[in-house]
Amino acid sequence: MFNISFGELLAFAIIALIILGPEKLPHTLRSVLLKYRAVKNQISKIQNDIENELDLIELKRVMQEELQKIKQNEEQLKQQLALMQQEIENVQTSVSIERKTKARRINDYIYTRSQDELKTPFLAHFKTANKFSEDQAA
Repeated sequence: MFNISFGELLAFAIIALIILGPEKLPHTLRSVLLKYRAVKNQISKIQNDIENELDLIELKRVMQEELQKIKQNEEQLKQQLALMQQEIENVQTSVSIERKTKARRINDYIYTRSQDELKTPFLAHFKTANKFSEDQAA
């Protein structure tokens, strides 16, 4: 990690033994190792946090892409729905026109009783036909 060779480590140990002495060296070495472990654990936690953040960023990017696809599909479905509604309205309008036309054709016939009590239709145009009351007919 620190790129220290065995010879450099041995020289460092001899200098520490001379400076600290044999009584304080084990206690100092133990506290240095504990600090080293704490720093190593902190570095490991930071690395894990960074990796988790990178994973979250990647997940967020993927979710945004999927959300964009969903919005595009929604727009396409709305367009298709609008077309279908327009077609339904066109069909309803044409059916309504056909019904009115059929009704008009039926209304063009007037059924009267003939002398032998049979109903016989004849064509009458109400717009142009004159209706007379009994007083006007006489």
